[in-house]
Amino acid sequence: MCVRRRVLRHRPEQALQNPIFCNVHRSAMRPTTLALLLSLGLTTTATQAADELRAVTEDGRKVVLSADGRWRFSNNAPSPAAASSESPYQPRVGKFSVAFSTTDWNIAPKGEGEATNKRTFTHKTLPIYAMVISDEIPATPAMMREVILANARAAGASTSILLEQPQQVSGKEAGLLRFAAVLKGLEFVFSSLYYADGEGNIQVTCYTAQSLFFKYQADCQRFLNGLSIK
Repeated sequence: MCVRRRVLRHRPEQALQNPIFCNVHRSAMRPTTLALLLSLGLTTTATQAADELRAVTEDGRKVVLSADGRWRFSNNAPSPAAASSESPYQPRVGKFSVAFSTTDWNIAPKGEGEATNKRTFTHKTLPIYAMVISDEIPATPAMMREVILANARAAGASTSILLEQPQQVSGKEAGLLRFAAVLKGLEFVFSSLYYADGEGNIQVTCYTAQSLFFKYQADCQRFLNGLSIK
């Protein structure tokens, strides 16, 4: 269930209902075992060795799958430098940008029906995921906090706040919100850095399974720290 954006003349807080939980059931938590990699759209090709399979992921990267279930990226995969033009990511509001390591992250292809103001990212080696949502609707940081939690609950998730605190971004005061969410029996932790003013708003979010978040917390925070505000 996705919360759709509706522009309401007299209730701007509802107009900010960005679908942060859209496509969670399709894109979140993609394990990297051999069987599940193949079930998520890998296209296998002929192999040079009997005990290895070569495959191409949905985003075009080449991987080698060994008979023992292990996998590695192919040496013929595109180098990170080739994708350097992707960073910093420029959302639709020009005053915002998000710098990220192209060595570690890929911009995921646009999903069918995905909101135009949202872009998702996948880590190349870790089971962590990120998204950036931004539009020109004027708001305040306090409104953004309420919107993020309201969207999660509207999607059917039960939430509990783990951490919230101000964070300085480019000399401006943004907000950091971390919360646990249980959706259809799946347990996640979302960490969101958000900002808003009279010119627009932005959410930069990193998430993974609740059991894995604190293991990869530093990697998530590095992605959030890429936010820049002019």
